[in-house]
Amino acid sequence: MLTYLLKSTILLALLYGSFALLLSRETFHRFNRLSLLSVLVASLVLPAVQLSLNMPAFLNSLLAADSPVAITIGEGTATIAGEGSPASEHPVSALTWMSVVKAVYLIGVLASFLVFAVQLLRFWRETKSGLRTKDEQGNTVIIRGGDFAPYSFFHYIIISAADYECLREPILAHEQAHIRLGHSWDLMILQLVTIVQWFNPFVYLLGRDLKAVHEYEADSAVLQLGIDAKTYQLLLVTKAVAGRLQTIGNNLSHHSLKKRITMMHKKNSNRWLMTKGVILPILMAMAVVAFAKPKAEPVPPIPGEETTLSLDYNDIIATATVNDDKDKIYDTVEVMPEFPGGVEAMYKWLAEHLKYPAESAKNKVQGRVFVQFVVETDGSITEVNVKRSPNDLLSDEAKRVVQLMPKWRPGKVGGKPVRTVFNLPISFRLPGK
Repeated sequence: MLTYLLKSTILLALLYGSFALLLSRETFHRFNRLSLLSVLVASLVLPAVQLSLNMPAFLNSLLAADSPVAITIGEGTATIAGEGSPASEHPVSALTWMSVVKAVYLIGVLASFLVFAVQLLRFWRETKSGLRTKDEQGNTVIIRGGDFAPYSFFHYIIISAADYECLREPILAHEQAHIRLGHSWDLMILQLVTIVQWFNPFVYLLGRDLKAVHEYEADSAVLQLGIDAKTYQLLLVTKAVAGRLQTIGNNLSHHSLKKRITMMHKKNSNRWLMTKGVILPILMAMAVVAFAKPKAEPVPPIPGEETTLSLDYNDIIATATVNDDKDKIYDTVEVMPEFPGGVEAMYKWLAEHLKYPAESAKNKVQGRVFVQFVVETDGSITEVNVKRSPNDLLSDEAKRVVQLMPKWRPGKVGGKPVRTVFNLPISFRLPGK
């Protein structure tokens, strides 16, 4: 989950930064709107796309390097350390920090969702009060007392009695444009991404620009109806100092007044400048490649006795050839077998169950043990064998722990579970080594 969020955050920041640099000042309101929506959707979807490439992807390697990748076994205890860092003698603390990060994230998600839910509830309550009528386009107009900026959400328009009496035509034209152009659907997509990435400042900057484009589109639609530009701009100035905003909907005074008036007078950008937008699909394609997993390769032989080991994601190998025989053991698969909960959960489980053999510790024996086993179609572990090991006692301990593992998610070929060979390296390392 954390890896997905990191990829999603990086992708959104990269794509939005490119948009802000190249397109945000142009008058292609519809094109800019679609560009921003594509950034939102891509930030949710592309990090979940999994490709396998012959060479390890650069960014994926960086992400893996930041995760806890080494499992070290001390005398009677198991500790986890990052690649190239000293082993921690307090594995529970390291895991707790990861749990704290996850807890903080989930609290933020819950808080963001509750804010959104409160806004929806407030909107629903406002649609239940006041005078209801229909406009010529079939939208429901709610006329309420008080001084507030008019706004719309889906087919509802909320307007004060004073505005309905004196400024009905330009206000309704503006809000009808929001409804006709489907801006409320954009806001729902934006809200979904905001809940997922509540910690990402770029999602709020993107939201600001998306709402600005909505206002530019609506302003342009109003002026195309023949409403006097100066009268309309005076209306915007008046409403800019109106009461509270309804942040869930499309508000008449939602964005910078100066920028909106400037955009109304700005000469239309040359359409050839739209070609700058090609950078977005290029970056998206590059992101899919960058997030790809390396193709599995055979486990290399170990020359001599090993003294250290990294349990790296790239060391965990399941490779295979397609065969219709249900009893056939595959050594390459389309979907790799996976420990329940993922790689991080496997690190934690191994750290909790591995024990350093007392005799090996006494004799200062340490090194890497390669364990090979079969993940059955039901996820059970069978045919556990040690392929390389510096010591029989270490082999027995590694084999014992692998046999105790809970059922995995099986490997798949053509969407069907298959028996898959899996190679797992485990290191035994004495404290201070």
